[in-house]
Formats: sequence, C-alpha cells, structure tokens
Amino acid sequence: MSRLPGSHYIPTIVTEERSCSLLGESPIVFQPFVARSILNSHDALILDAARHEGRWTQILTAEQTALTLGQMTSAGSLPWLRDTTSLIGLLDYHVFLRDHLDGCLVDEIVNTLANEHESKLWTRIENGVYICVIGAGVAACIDTTPNLEVLYLRYAEAIIDAIAAAQFERDLPRSVRGLQLTLWERLDALFDGARLRLLHWLSSTSHEHSPGQNLDTSS
Repeated sequence: MSRLPGSHYIPTIVTEERSCSLLGESPIVFQPFVARSILNSHDALILDAARHEGRWTQILTAEQTALTLGQMTSAGSLPWLRDTTSLIGLLDYHVFLRDHLDGCLVDEIVNTLANEHESKLWTRIENGVYICVIGAGVAACIDTTPNLEVLYLRYAEAIIDAIAAAQFERDLPRSVRGLQLTLWERLDALFDGARLRLLHWLSSTSHEHSPGQNLDTSS
C-alpha cells in the first residue's frame, strides 16, 4: 500500500482471530436472569428459544453465563426491607420471586431448598414452606407453591406490637439493617446452590436435565 499524502504512515491490513459464537457477537447485552416481565419481548424470545432448543452456548459462553449468574444476588435482585413505604410496611413484606427473577432461577432456588435446606440453615415447617431465623423474634419464610413462590417475614407477637407502635426507625425493637444483612446471607446461600445447578444445565448442550430436577453438580 502507498503512503498517505503528507504522512509517513503506510496503511496496513491487520487480521485478528478470535473465537465467537455461531451468532457472531452475542446479542445479549443485558442481565438474562431477571424476570421475563422486566425484559422486552424480543430479548425474552431470544433467551427462551436458546434455552429450550439447547442453543444457549451459542448466545453466551460458559464464562459469560457464570458472570451474569454471579451478578444475581439477593441484594441486587430483590426489594430491600427499607423499600417499604412505612415502618408498619415491614409487617407486610412479601416478595413474589418470579416478579424479580427468571423462572429457571426460581426453580433452582426451590430445588436447593428441597434438597439442601438443612445445610443452608433453612427448616421445612410444612409441605413446601421453609423458614429461617434472621433475628430474635423474626423469621424469613419462603412458600414454594409452584408459580407463586413468595418470600415473606414472620414476627413474634411482641415484635408486631412494637413495630405497630413505633414512630421512627430508632423505636424498632430490631435493627432493620441487621435483619436485612442476615436475610441476604440466608438467601444468598440458596442463590449459590441455584446458580451452580443452573450454570451446569445451561452450559451443557445435551439437555439431559432441566431446571428443577435433582442434579449432581459434583463432577
């Protein structure tokens, strides 16, 4: 190639080799594990087709999947206790998981509860309902009724009365920050198990398993 006029620079063609998916540059530039209602319809269709047709690895590499799953934490994905509009609102803290999380991630959280609740410090109190203590007189509960999975809090009667009478946060018998930190810790233990199981499934092109199945990820 000739030198550009008035310049000592001679243009050269540089080739670059890099691995890429069959779709070229990944069209996924968002968080794929939030609830489908949060995504636009086009993005949701891309994800659902890739997942159910065994083409997920053509959309995201295993590393990209691990990264996006790792970003799904309870603190970053679910409403905080302080988001309630009033102190009395703490008594009615309810979070429907599928309003905030992808259905497959919710399925794996439920599966983690069913198979590993004791090691994650959760207790099954009745069919499909799990509980863990997050403060004296305060417990977090998850009801795993299919498609209606909900996180909520239970309080001892004395705590309910104290919250109802409180005018300011300093009047509460329990620190909201302390309750929140413990809640995140207990939830993230479930998220850890769910992320591992979902990563194993999505990174496999065989589709021998589907979300929610009992899956050995020790290999």
